[in-house]
Order: sequence, then C-alpha cells, then structure tokens
Amino acid sequence: MNRKNISIEISEDHPAYQWAKRQSDSVNAMGHIGTHIDCYTKMPLETAYTTPVHIIDCSEVMPTLEQVETLELSGKSLLLYTGNFEENGYGNPNYGAKSTVLNTDVLDSILKSSPMFIVIDSYGIGAHGDEHISFDKRCEENNCFVIENVCLTKVMLDTLYSLEISFDPSSVSTGKRCDVIAISHEEE
Repeated sequence: MNRKNISIEISEDHPAYQWAKRQSDSVNAMGHIGTHIDCYTKMPLETAYTTPVHIIDCSEVMPTLEQVETLELSGKSLLLYTGNFEENGYGNPNYGAKSTVLNTDVLDSILKSSPMFIVIDSYGIGAHGDEHISFDKRCEENNCFVIENVCLTKVMLDTLYSLEISFDPSSVSTGKRCDVIAISHEEE
C-alpha cells in the first residue's frame, strides 16, 4: 500500500492566493482555492472518510451518458481525471480555460448511482459562475459533495483504489480546505 497526498496547498505568493485576497469577499474566495470541498447548502455528516474509488479517464473527452448510466457508485468517490492539473498546472489561465464541464444529463445519471464524492483534478464539474454553483448544489441535494483541484497524474490511475478525505467544517467559506490522500497498490 502506498499513500500520497494529492491536495494542492497554496502559498501566499501564488497568483490564486493573491487573486482571492483581492476579492470583495476574500474570506469566501480563500476557501475556493487549492484543494477544497464545496458546501453551499450542507456538509458531509463526518469530517473524515475513506472511500473506494471509481476512476474515469476523461482527459480526451468528458464522460458521456453511456459511460455513466450503469455505474455502481454507492459509498464511493467518483474520480474524474481530466489531465488539467497535469497538463497545465494549477491556477493559471490555461487551467481555467480547459473545459471540464459535465453535461447535465450525465450529472443526473451519476447522482442516481449515489456517490459520496465527485473528485476532480480541475476547477469543477460545471462552467465557471452560476452553473458551477448550481451543479455543486445539485450534488449536495443528493448527499454527494464535489472536491476540486487535486493533483492527479495519469500514471496513478492504474494503481489507485481508495481515497482518504478530510476537511475542516469550521471554515465560514462555502469552500472548505480539504485533504485528499490517494491509497494505491505498491506498483506505483
């Protein structure tokens, strides 16, 4: 067994940190940089979880309805590998420009299979702005929570089998700092 922290932590000199500090609601903005769990309407019942993962490699194209409609995700984390972090690094214009948006029907199908978390190596599963927030809220209505901005590499996908997820519920931001540890088989 191999444990690797795949959380992105942001230093004070990082452009994303500087951006968040300049926002009129900087406290909330700070919660949405680096690896975080979005909690707009509610939070997970516990502050720490270990879940098996189901991985979809969507580095070429985001998942289709056919890819997700038969998934068994109850009690699992759905891990979406978009390649965005690996290709572009975190928090720069190319990272924000890559589309990692799920089709609304695909999201509905995923939520029907009851995952605990949707974890993505990008800024989210909805388009920037209102759609982003509405997709996160739809997940929360189904007791599923979105974790954004994890450091995944393609080589990790073959051996990764579970995630340890923990977060601090005391943050007043709707984005709560989250630590994600990837548990892999030794081959990695």
